[in-house]
Amino acid sequence: MRIFIFLIQRSFILIFKSNNHRKWLSLVYIIIFFLLEIMIVSNNSFILEFDHSIQNILGSMVSPINTKVFSTITFLGSPMMDIIYLLLIMFILFKRGKKDSSLWIGFVLISGNIIAFLVKMTVRRQRPLGKIIPASGYSFPSGHVFGTTLVILTLIFLILPTIKNIATRKTITVLLITWLIIVAISRVYLRGHFPSDAIGSALLAGTWWECCELLYLRYYDSITHLFDHRN
Repeated sequence: MRIFIFLIQRSFILIFKSNNHRKWLSLVYIIIFFLLEIMIVSNNSFILEFDHSIQNILGSMVSPINTKVFSTITFLGSPMMDIIYLLLIMFILFKRGKKDSSLWIGFVLISGNIIAFLVKMTVRRQRPLGKIIPASGYSFPSGHVFGTTLVILTLIFLILPTIKNIATRKTITVLLITWLIIVAISRVYLRGHFPSDAIGSALLAGTWWECCELLYLRYYDSITHLFDHRN
């Protein structure tokens, strides 16, 4: 038991530094998300027109080839694949001795999916009509975009900093953000989600990421002191 406590204690090495901008950023994210959610629930005309206009643009692109491409993209960005990506990242970090980062990602993944599910069950937005491929459940938020956003944030903030070349880091960051946009487009193209679903999902994931950072910084000392006392 003492060995287990020692390993846990050693795993809690400060991942993030305190940053006053983090509180404001999480506040901005959550305000915009809640405003968007209210507009969706109330069937706001602006949101309905926005969704309809984007759907019309992507609807004009429908073809067998595009459908095959976007179906592959939506599979690679599916919640199941996102979980696999994050578990793989956790394993790699754990094997490299970064147990703190690995445990923190696990917390973000589990708690984030619970929150996304609760929001989905609360809003209960029906999916768009005319789905190109089968999709069950409610529409808001998009599990694909939510999970992909968490994967990308994990890579940008926990993996890319290990790359010394700044130009390489910037290039990969742009590619990751581009991938997120492509996954979001695939969900709208396939009529699995509305455009506002994708935007809301990215906002929710960003909000929870920032909140988890704040929780980590807030309770870091308490957790380490707890294991110090037990040891």
